[in-house]
Amino acid sequence: MPKVIVHVRRQHADCDLSRSFLELYGIIVRMFREQGLQAESRVMDPDIKSGLRHTGDRRFEDGNLHILDDQHLQMPNVLNGSMAYLEGYWHLDPKGTRGFSSIGGKPFRADMIPYKYAAQFYGKLQAKWKDTRRTRYSPPRERETIPPGCISVFFQGAHPYRTGATSFTDISMLQDVLQGAGGRPVLVKPHPRLADIGTMTELAEIAARDSRVVITGANIHDIVAASCATVSVNSSVAIEGFLHRTPAVLYGVSDFHHFAETITGPGQFAGALDRAQARTGGYAQFLTWYFRNNCLEIGAPGLEQKIWEIFAGAGFPRQRFAAG
Repeated sequence: MPKVIVHVRRQHADCDLSRSFLELYGIIVRMFREQGLQAESRVMDPDIKSGLRHTGDRRFEDGNLHILDDQHLQMPNVLNGSMAYLEGYWHLDPKGTRGFSSIGGKPFRADMIPYKYAAQFYGKLQAKWKDTRRTRYSPPRERETIPPGCISVFFQGAHPYRTGATSFTDISMLQDVLQGAGGRPVLVKPHPRLADIGTMTELAEIAARDSRVVITGANIHDIVAASCATVSVNSSVAIEGFLHRTPAVLYGVSDFHHFAETITGPGQFAGALDRAQARTGGYAQFLTWYFRNNCLEIGAPGLEQKIWEIFAGAGFPRQRFAAG
């Protein structure tokens, strides 16, 4: 009988699947077992890395459905799973997760979503994240004074560059921003977990030479509330900024490019910033379209049905598991 096999990172092998960053997998395993179907989790093969699209072999052609945590494999019998940018929302996608998810290829127009419906959902997100100043990585609770109208640049470490999401490093992104920032203050927030010594050294040297640059560890919500725009490769801070109606400029591949300005080469920042500043609305409609229409929502009615629809799209309808 075919089964679902969830592949998790080695560091998460002993974690309970009820943890927020594994929660969807726990739901799938429980859903299968309650219906007398087979599901299990195992440690991901060590050669599967974030930039990999195909393993070059047939290891997944065993008749089972394989779900890989936070990967971008595009192979038969494989789905990629990951928490989306806000806790409680998930990707389960044959193409990839976050920046590489299939959402990036879908069309969006603000008039696709009724405003009254969008405003209600948007308010819910704001109450949970913006109003409580809640972010993903244990944010500081102290409030800091942020220069109004600043450009806020968020580093993401080497991961986006390694996966092919961008041709910019954190430092080259900052240098490009500074060329087009004019006299605006430029706040830089290093990644709380992925900052490396080399990058931090270069950042300190740039800040010593350029008085516009301010290095900060402030709460993301304090930063984006004061910013004229957020800048990142494709970070969740852009989404958090949308909760404050702060526009975003991106330096790489993203699946929310529909509602941001994307830089494709050096020297484009000033024009992108001008276009971002011209954005006046649509935040509620976009976030509703993105999360409600395109993600799996933990606890939402019909979640299991949506999971089955995704499985069927991957060639694994419910009857295939039951039939063996």
